[in-house]
Amino acid sequence: MLQLDDIRQEIQNLQAQLPPPQRRGRLVPYRRRGVLAIPAFKMRAGGDPAVDGRAQSWKLLQRATETAADGFFFDLEDAAPNHPEFKAFARKFCAEALAQLDFGRRVVAFRPNDVRSAYFEADLVDVLTAAGDKLHALVIAKTEDASELAAIARLVAQIQRHASHDNRPMLEVLIESPRAFAQAQQIAAVPSVASLTFGAWDFARLVGGEVRTQTWLTDLGAVRQLLPVIAASEGKDAIDAVTAQLPIRPTAAPETAEHAAQLEASQAALLLAARDAADAKALGFAGKWVLHPDQIAPIQDAWRPSPARAHAALAQAVAYARAAQAGSGAELTGSQLADRAVIGADWWLVEDALATGVLTAAECAAAGVPLAALRAIAGA
Repeated sequence: MLQLDDIRQEIQNLQAQLPPPQRRGRLVPYRRRGVLAIPAFKMRAGGDPAVDGRAQSWKLLQRATETAADGFFFDLEDAAPNHPEFKAFARKFCAEALAQLDFGRRVVAFRPNDVRSAYFEADLVDVLTAAGDKLHALVIAKTEDASELAAIARLVAQIQRHASHDNRPMLEVLIESPRAFAQAQQIAAVPSVASLTFGAWDFARLVGGEVRTQTWLTDLGAVRQLLPVIAASEGKDAIDAVTAQLPIRPTAAPETAEHAAQLEASQAALLLAARDAADAKALGFAGKWVLHPDQIAPIQDAWRPSPARAHAALAQAVAYARAAQAGSGAELTGSQLADRAVIGADWWLVEDALATGVLTAAECAAAGVPLAALRAIAGA
């Protein structure tokens, strides 16, 4: 007959084998709300790629040092012309910009051409060798299988070691096909994968659907709602697709009807980006892709709580922590029950506020409970 000590030992053995609770981003070493896509090559028709192409491309590449975006990637894939000469220049300009420019505290990435492309080998080897030490991540397009991602991760690590780079960039993986979506759980489980990014346009094309500006949030709702859940189950992030209606700045003469119409269209596009970002935040996405610099503020603001809301969430967390320390596990805050689950959800607001400078660690400490204790008691 089993003794109580044997049962206790079995419980301890079970607990020792259990993985830690997962949550969004637990295994991601950086944080970003807006991810700005920047073409690595741009040239007016008829120009000299080495001269005109470089001058125009460099202006775009420098944008990564000038905007308020939390993160960016230089794009060698969709945004670079599908021509061997131009792809080679895009690769060269990308490597030069990564090596030479100062990106501050931004999350730095580039997108090589997809693994099935003839350009993939040179993209991976040349850019990583020249500037892999500057990178936090690679954006990986059109992969459909976890084994592909594991192989790419091994290649990235091998190139980094060969180039004597100490860092190991993560992989931000686009989910843009039915097969990739069916494999999303296994893809997210690959250790080097940091996020699942929804590639709405390619996904819609492959399933025979549409991306309609006003209704795509619900048209593609099943995929959008599940990606944050799947990513969080492996401690990773989900990043939402772009809002493709761009806020084109007015070009018509001021104080004309055409200028007013252009301005109205631009403002409507910014409101649309803000709407999409707020919906993404509510679903659990950690951020969203950005196509136009004017979209950065309305998108990133979705993950930046107002000072009033942040301080209210902090006060609620402090009240719960004090109650827990005094022996209470659930308290009423107004008409709402505040237990660990409820406070844990509100704690995201505090973490967002800390990450975006709305709150400081000193303010948290001044509220009466040390930040470390608040995270242990109220954090999820």
